[in-house]
Amino acid sequence: MEKRKIAWMILTAITISLVIVAGSLTVSMRQERSAAQGVTTEETTTEPGYLLKIADGQIGLFRMGNSVPYQRLDMPLNLLSDYDREQLEEGIPAATETELRQLVEDLTS
Repeated sequence: MEKRKIAWMILTAITISLVIVAGSLTVSMRQERSAAQGVTTEETTTEPGYLLKIADGQIGLFRMGNSVPYQRLDMPLNLLSDYDREQLEEGIPAATETELRQLVEDLTS
C-alpha cells in the first residue's frame, strides 16, 4: 500500500512537471513568433521612393533624392483645394509607384 502511494505521488509530480514544461514552451514559442513577425514587419517597411510636389507651378513626380521631377502633370493648381496645395508644397511621399499613382488619381479626380 505504501509503495502504491509513493508511485501515485511520483506519477502526479511527473504529470504536473510535464504540464508546466508544456505551458512554458508554448509561451516561449508565442514570444518567438511575435518577435519574428515584428522583425519581418520592420524589414519589409520601405522608405518612400517617390515624392509628389509642386515644381515650377505644376505638380511634379519626383524619385526620392532627385531634385528634378521625372514627370509633370499638366493640371491647373487653382483646381486643387487649399489643403491639397499645402500638402503638395511640403511634398507628399509615396513608398511605391502604385501608391504614387493612387495619390495622383486622388488629386486629379
